[in-house]
Amino acid sequence: MPTHHCNYCLKPISTLAGVKQHIAQSAACQQWWNHVLEHMAGTAFADNDHQIDNGLDNTPGIPSDWNDESDGNGDMFNVQEGPLVQQLQAFTEPKSRCLAAQILGSQPTVFKEMEKDEFKHCGGQWSPFQSEEEWDLAHFLMKNVGQTKIDEFLKLSLVHQSGVSFSSMHTFLKYIDSLQTGPAWTCEMIDVMGDIATEDGNMRWEQLELWHWDPVECIMELIGNPAFQDAMAYVPERAYADSKGTNHIYDQMWTADWWWDVQGKLPEGTMVAPIILLLDKTSLSVFSGNKKAWPMYLTIGNISKDLECFQKKMHSLVGYCLFHHAMSLLLQPLVDAGRNGKAMICADGCLCQVHLILAAYVADFPEQCLVACNKESQCPCCLHWNGRSRKFDDKGLCTVYEPFWKDLPFTDIFACITPDILHQLHKGVFHDHLLHWCISIVGEKEIDAHFQAMGRFPGLRHFVKGISTVSQCTGTEHKEMQRIFVGLLSGAVDDHVLVVVCSLLDFIYFVQCQLLKAMEESLKTFHNHKHVLIDLQVHKDFNIPKIHSLQHYVSSIQALGSADGYNTEYPE
Repeated sequence: MPTHHCNYCLKPISTLAGVKQHIAQSAACQQWWNHVLEHMAGTAFADNDHQIDNGLDNTPGIPSDWNDESDGNGDMFNVQEGPLVQQLQAFTEPKSRCLAAQILGSQPTVFKEMEKDEFKHCGGQWSPFQSEEEWDLAHFLMKNVGQTKIDEFLKLSLVHQSGVSFSSMHTFLKYIDSLQTGPAWTCEMIDVMGDIATEDGNMRWEQLELWHWDPVECIMELIGNPAFQDAMAYVPERAYADSKGTNHIYDQMWTADWWWDVQGKLPEGTMVAPIILLLDKTSLSVFSGNKKAWPMYLTIGNISKDLECFQKKMHSLVGYCLFHHAMSLLLQPLVDAGRNGKAMICADGCLCQVHLILAAYVADFPEQCLVACNKESQCPCCLHWNGRSRKFDDKGLCTVYEPFWKDLPFTDIFACITPDILHQLHKGVFHDHLLHWCISIVGEKEIDAHFQAMGRFPGLRHFVKGISTVSQCTGTEHKEMQRIFVGLLSGAVDDHVLVVVCSLLDFIYFVQCQLLKAMEESLKTFHNHKHVLIDLQVHKDFNIPKIHSLQHYVSSIQALGSADGYNTEYPE
């Protein structure tokens, strides 16, 4: 696998010398190389040791540690020009740094300090265990065996004779507790007062637990993890599919518009850490009180995307307020860290002033409405919070006066709501709507017969019993149905209906390929032909939230990058 690539195009190249030769021979890459040199006024780009030198070896797009040694191939490369990349690397004077991610110094990462401490006090990378084999045994026991069985296992004479350094469950757990850990868990108690009185006249109340890590510490650990060094971005980029820079590519978050916009609002030299939150409501029990938890997942856009007591009428409103109160407590450290920034050691060991800013919130539609404080009959992306108002119901809003995001700097929560390929497209548009519309036209038995009649082919699933017997459809089943759906409907429905089917399926596929113009055209085709479903009395209107959400996909991808980076399949 190639270990290097050109900074001006995304072409992977196997050797360092090969990249130099590629830039020299590719007209487009050489043009951008000269363009950046002109803006630098003769200034070279900082190398990996953060020294400023003049000369070809330290020019933009060519890291300083690339020497002139040849890979033995003197033939001319037949380079096919790829997407051009414009990085935010503007220089104003000979010794100035770039406008973004100015390097303040160099320090060992937290993980390097942990490693150093282990060798200093414990004598090896497997400490407190004696060897890699003992570490593997401990890992197996913790992952697969209960505490009682572990204690019984460690008391076996065979285990004693093997020389294992821990002889009881107590000793084993002491070893585990001595291991290096990340951010510490914190528990905050939240008292919730109900509106139902008890026999003594007092209102019922319940105490809830909010367990969390400090989000700033979590981000510091993510941004300083050497495992992400080769997949980490520190500055925004713009990528184009053509040499003239007219066809913009939206893929990773750092290639989208949001990062550029926010970077321009911050002081020069600072770095942005776009925060991505994922919310997934989880049922803890069904038969004993229907308890639910709301696990919150956090990541950052710098890392490549390729690596869920009151009266019933009060339940919803109290739940909204409780959620926002808990989230305010959870994200409070981000207010100061986003406004003033925080010095952090990056994965490459460089020290930068990083601003932690909420960029994306990934959730299913009910959770999106919960975050945006709107009713589920309204679109969370089309609403704008306007403080206290007596017209909440008229505006489709819920009476939440203190949403958790009101103090987060540079945050437009409505623009943070991201596309949801799993629930909006595969499960929503296709399974809940398009498939049901076609079943009502053709009939369930006929649809099953068509699925059964589809010929077997490698890579395609054959639904032997049709689809009506599929008890639980996951995203995988939805995708497998979509691959053959147009073919099995051919001849079974009117051509206008087939156009509607093709346009929506095209949209689903174009979203995953980031083909924005094609997405707009397919959505336009759907709206131009959807009347056929009303004429056939399949549906009365198209005031459907998940159909409506399709109009926000293009702007969201332009702002935040490709939609597959914000898929609710990840927390599922």
